[in-house]
Amino acid sequence: MYFFRPLGMVLARAARALRLSPTQVTLAGAVVGVAGGALLYEPGLGVLAFGLLILHGILDSSDGQLARMTGRVTELGRLLDGVGGYVTHAAIYLAVIARDGSPTIVLWAVAAGLANILHAQMYDYHRTSYARIVIQGRAVTGMTAAPPGRFAASIIMAYKDLQARLAGAHPAVERAIDTRSQAGLVSDEDRDRYRRCFYWPVRGWNLFGDNTRFYAIGVLVWLQRPEWFFAFVLIPMNAAFALVWLSQLRADRRFLLPGVIN
Repeated sequence: MYFFRPLGMVLARAARALRLSPTQVTLAGAVVGVAGGALLYEPGLGVLAFGLLILHGILDSSDGQLARMTGRVTELGRLLDGVGGYVTHAAIYLAVIARDGSPTIVLWAVAAGLANILHAQMYDYHRTSYARIVIQGRAVTGMTAAPPGRFAASIIMAYKDLQARLAGAHPAVERAIDTRSQAGLVSDEDRDRYRRCFYWPVRGWNLFGDNTRFYAIGVLVWLQRPEWFFAFVLIPMNAAFALVWLSQLRADRRFLLPGVIN
C-alpha cells in the first residue's frame, strides 16, 4: 500500500509512455525475480539478490496497474502474473538447495514448496474475489474477456478449479451473490455485506503475498542463514495460514446464514 503500489504506479506510467504491454512488464519482472533468486546461491551477493527481489515485487505491482490503466485486464494476464511469482520462487528454492547441498534440505524444500503454492493460491483467490465484488461490483456472470487459445483456456480453468477446491465454503458465497446479481452487477446490499464480512479475512490473506517471503529472505540474508527460509514457510507461515483459513470459513458461514445481517 505504501511502498510497492506507489513505486509500481511510477513504473506503470513509465511503461505506458514507452508503449510496453502489461505482459512485457510481467516478463521483465519474472526475469528480474529469477536473477534475484539465483544470486542467493552466492553468499557475497545476498544483498543484491534481496534488492532484485524487491524490484521484482515493484514490477509485479506495476503490471497489474498498467493493465487497469490501459484497459487490458485479462484472465491470461492474471495467470502469467502468477507464473512469474512461481518461477521466481523456483529460482530461490533451487539456489538455497544448491548452496546448502545436503539431502535433508531437499525434503524441506519440497514441503515448503507445496505450502508456498497453497498460500499463493488462496492469496490470489480471495484478493481477486474481494476486488471484483466490493470494488468493481461485478458478479461472475458480468465478467467478459477476449477468449484465449484453447490451451491457455484449459490452464486457466484448471487454475480456477484448484483455487475453488482449496477455498472451502467461499465458492458457495460467490454462487449466492451471482444468483442475486442483475445483468452481471452485484447489488449494493451484497457489496456492503461482503465488505463487512470479509474485510478482515482479506487483510489476513495479504500476509501470504510474495513480499512477506521476500522480507523474510532479507532478514535471513542479514543473518547469513538463507537455508532457514524453508522453516519460515513451514512453521510460522503455515500456522498463520491455518488461522486465516479458519477465520475465512467462519466468515463464509456467517454470510451464508439466511436472514443474518453481518
